[in-house]
Amino acid sequence: MTSSILRMIRAAMRATGLAAALALALPVWTTVAAPLPPFKPVDLCGTIVAQEWQPELRVPALPSASGTLGRDRTWPARFRVVLERYSGIDAATARRLNGHLGFSPADAGGTAAAPARVLLLLPHDDRRHLDGATALCVEGFWLWGDEGGTWTRYRSLSVTR
Repeated sequence: MTSSILRMIRAAMRATGLAAALALALPVWTTVAAPLPPFKPVDLCGTIVAQEWQPELRVPALPSASGTLGRDRTWPARFRVVLERYSGIDAATARRLNGHLGFSPADAGGTAAAPARVLLLLPHDDRRHLDGATALCVEGFWLWGDEGGTWTRYRSLSVTR
């Protein structure tokens, strides 16, 4: 693949998660709706090592594609948060979250069996909400999606400053 295509795929992974990035790499005529396997809501806490607020993102439909890839999509404004020293989930769940959200094993650190970091996408309109935050706990974090992207939500968010 050319470097410009790879850059586009990496940008899609950061913005929408792994599923959408992979869809960009496939020819349109071969895409078939592929929902993510069910993901049971989880509660987790951790130390914030990186965070970035992302404004709402609107992505137009890809003509002739199935699933949400074939429709206009909108991701709400959100935080992209990387946690270390996380608790509440096991290593297998951390790997699954990271994989669905496009966080590579190299970025996650640790070992393949036990990632040192976990990525969360937390919808939130207030870009200053995590200013000065050092740790957080999320209750009821849940994700779903297909080749058109990955969406997340949560029941509550507690921040330590």
